[in-house]
Amino acid sequence: MTESQSATTLQEDDMRITADHVINFLEISNDIYELHELATQSPDNMVHVSEEIKHNTDPNIARHKPIDGASVGNDIADDPIHAQHIQRLFPGLLRVEVLDHHPDHPLRRTGTLSQHLFHQEVPPSPKAFLPPPHQSQSILDPSPCCSENDPPRGKMPPHPTIDDLLLWETNIQATGVRKYPPPLGWIAALPVENVADVGSFWSGYPDVYGPLDAVKRPRRQDTTIANQAGFMATRGQIQYFHEVACPGGFLPPYESHHWRGDSLQRHSVEFWSGGFQLFGQCFLNRVLSLDPRRFERQLIYHVSNNKQRTAPVKKMARVGDFYGQILRVKERAEDFIQRGRRRRRKSE
Repeated sequence: MTESQSATTLQEDDMRITADHVINFLEISNDIYELHELATQSPDNMVHVSEEIKHNTDPNIARHKPIDGASVGNDIADDPIHAQHIQRLFPGLLRVEVLDHHPDHPLRRTGTLSQHLFHQEVPPSPKAFLPPPHQSQSILDPSPCCSENDPPRGKMPPHPTIDDLLLWETNIQATGVRKYPPPLGWIAALPVENVADVGSFWSGYPDVYGPLDAVKRPRRQDTTIANQAGFMATRGQIQYFHEVACPGGFLPPYESHHWRGDSLQRHSVEFWSGGFQLFGQCFLNRVLSLDPRRFERQLIYHVSNNKQRTAPVKKMARVGDFYGQILRVKERAEDFIQRGRRRRRKSE
């Protein structure tokens, strides 16, 4: 491992990080680095998913224009991407808990978790589940994030199944997908500031949650921001944060005009230890791989296991269902891509 590949991890004290998480982070970071290298070597400083798109674009085909100040629309599915935008891609993390075993748990009531937010607008794809006779079981493995033996430690239930894994920090309405060239491939895009968005195919496009001119994509909202309670970074990434991405720099001393003479009082603890600085102020775009083996290694365990009893029930969803909803959006994006290709061929 080179000096630039060595990783620093900073997490809040009730988050479990394993070697699997670190290795997965480094692998996805390396994929992003390879894409950036390809883009910088290209005559147009871009990478292209499809040669057809590269050589056969039609300016007469209308693209979505956002209403929230973003520089790109919500219909970015397989578009070329510039090297500067690739640099702003960053492997994200998603906090999860394991449903405790108490039979009186409100989330164990029949039908509670199956009625998660937007389950009708974006039903989970069957591709996210095992084939019959196990079709109700997610293809994700809970072990990389959340395995625990018996007797368990603290508040962590032993031997969790994938159906026991819950999330509450975001939902499908705040999520998009995008296809990148290999080695990155299909990703899910977590919420990002409107002015920082490098583009994705939003789950609400074109009218899933209502007319596009009336429904805004959730951006920096507390209910969907996907607080990840920390971050990982390589030495090279930290150098990029400090020298390029982050206004006022990433590392101390915080003496530039940006900090207005008092860096600590202006921000919450989540800004410093939770990663908010990176995906807010520094304009990084967090991505989740849609490869199931990688996706499950971007889940991190909140071992206090208390949000499932304090967060509103309507916010809670099974991780397997959320992954299935992302795959449903991917299917809709693939259909959008195919329809675009047919339109381009007709315009020739």
